Order: sequence, then structure tokens, then C-alpha cells
Amino acid sequence: MGMTNSGYFPYLRIGKMNEILKGIPLQLVSEVNEFSVQMLAEAIGARTTTVSNLIATMKSLDFVEGKRKFRFTAEGDRYTIFIRNEEEEAKKVLQHQVENIEYFQVIRQKLDEKGKLTILEIGSQIVSQYDKKWGNPLTLKTYGAAIASILDFVGLGFYKGGVISVEKVEGGEKAMPAPYLSAEKIFRILNALSPSGVDIYTLSRSLETKERRLSQELACCHALGLVERPRRGFYELTEAGKAIISPYMSDDERKTKFTGYLVHSPYKRVIDKLPGDKITVKSIGNALELEYGKKWSGLTKKTYAKKFLNWLRFSGLVEKVEGEKGYRYTKTF
Repeated sequence: MGMTNSGYFPYLRIGKMNEILKGIPLQLVSEVNEFSVQMLAEAIGARTTTVSNLIATMKSLDFVEGKRKFRFTAEGDRYTIFIRNEEEEAKKVLQHQVENIEYFQVIRQKLDEKGKLTILEIGSQIVSQYDKKWGNPLTLKTYGAAIASILDFVGLGFYKGGVISVEKVEGGEKAMPAPYLSAEKIFRILNALSPSGVDIYTLSRSLETKERRLSQELACCHALGLVERPRRGFYELTEAGKAIISPYMSDDERKTKFTGYLVHSPYKRVIDKLPGDKITVKSIGNALELEYGKKWSGLTKKTYAKKFLNWLRFSGLVEKVEGEKGYRYTKTF
């Protein structure tokens, strides 16, 4: 078809767009014919600039039409309803748009030729192809990131760290995020992800944890092999994650399993650095700093050390030394 959308291009990243859309009252989507920027801003408690950026992004996808008064197109209507709890259906709607909008084809062709593109390259391509007057590199990157995030979301590329690739960039599998959460919180996350996965926005609300912190906590769960991220912003349980929260498993079996996942994870590198018979918050903090090559503040170091000790205690890997402040390993591994 080759629609060009009157010179509109996505400005908001897909995660932000979806987050705002989920907050729009459904009657505004399906019952109200037209709305203004001001009306929408008031309905969702957002700034008018945010709503203007949303409308420009939605226009670029042929989800919204109009000049001063706007209305959802049939596709925009469907997408906004589906994105709330039928994400796969929403993706199909968006993928259809992407495959029929010209500028996406231009970027996809470039991506196929080069194998990967930076968000700056995407923005620059739009400027040269469509004679845009964007001079600021940050503006180019903003548009580039929005386009890359959409391609990633519908499965037409893998976007990470300012670069979109045709193939998934492996690596980082051995990543070992600092221990951010207790064993109890790990299990709260696993149970919230059961049975079929949740997007981070919904998970953040159900666990009452800010998205930024939650993504760091999820990274720990991923490093332990309990959670995977099949696509940006969406998390689900691995087979190991499903097994460890099975209602048919006893607490002892659960601890044994957790021990196994811990000692087969990158965190084994910290365990190996600990003095086996004198494990304290201080010695764990020192081992963590050594492993990460960091110099943390006293509070940060103590916080991470306490979380790691919590994991060791939960798993039963350590026991209190009689008459001492420290712990020692209960088993060899």
C-alpha cells in the first residue's frame, strides 16, 4: 500500500505508548466519536505535550485521524482494546500496520541490508528520505528508538541498547545483576508471572514495585534461570520457574531446587569467594565488591550483602555458627 501518513513518524517508544493507551477509559475509545488533546489529557491525568506526542505516534501508525479533533480508526480502536489483556492480538493488528506503512519498509530494507542499525541511523534515514528538518541528534535518536521499539515488539527485529538487529544478539547470558531482592520477593514475582507471563507494566502494578526497580529484580530471576524475556517488556516463567512454584512440591524440595539453581548460576562466582566457615554480611559485601569490580557506598554494599545472605539462608546452604555472629556452609558443592 505504501501509506506515508502525512509526514507523521512515531515519537513515543512502544512501551510508553502502550502504557498510556491502557490508561484511556474505554468509553473514549469505543463510544466517544471525537476527542481533543485537552479532553484526553484530562481523562488520563497526563500533560498535553505527552498526549500530543501520543497522537502523533498513533497517527504515524494510522491508529488515529483528525487535525484538531481526533478519532480512533478501526485499527486503532482494536489495538487499544486488545493491548489491555490480549497482547498477541494487539501485535497482529500492529504488525499489519507496519507491513503496510512505507517508512517502516524503508527502515526494514536498510536493516536487512546491514544486519543492524543504530537509532541514530534510523532517524538520519527518515530525515534524508522524507526531507525532515530535524537537526538535533537527540531528536533523531528519539524517532529512531520509537521505530526500533515497534519493530522489536511485533517480532521484526531485536532492539537493545540503541541498536536493532536482524538476529538476536546473544551474550549477556553470563550477566550477574547485583542481588536486588529477597528470596521471598523472587517467589512473589514467580507466582505473579504464573501461568503464562505478564508485561512489566501490569506486573509493576500488581506487585506495587516501580518498573525500573522491578526490571532489576527480574534480571536477578533471569540470572537464576527462573524467568525469561521472550520479547521486550514481557516476562514469563522458564520450566525451572514453573517447577519451583509447583503446589505439589514440599518446602524442603523447593529449597533444594533453589540451591541447585543458585549454585549453577553466575552467582556461584560469589559463593566461591566466601570464606566457608566465617560468612558474614561484611565478608559477603567484600566478595560482591571484588566480583563486580565496584566500590559501593557502605549502605549499598550492606544491602546487597544482606539480600545475598538471605538467598544462602533460604536455600539452607549456610547455618549459624554457635556463639558467633557469622554463618558457615552446610554442604559442599
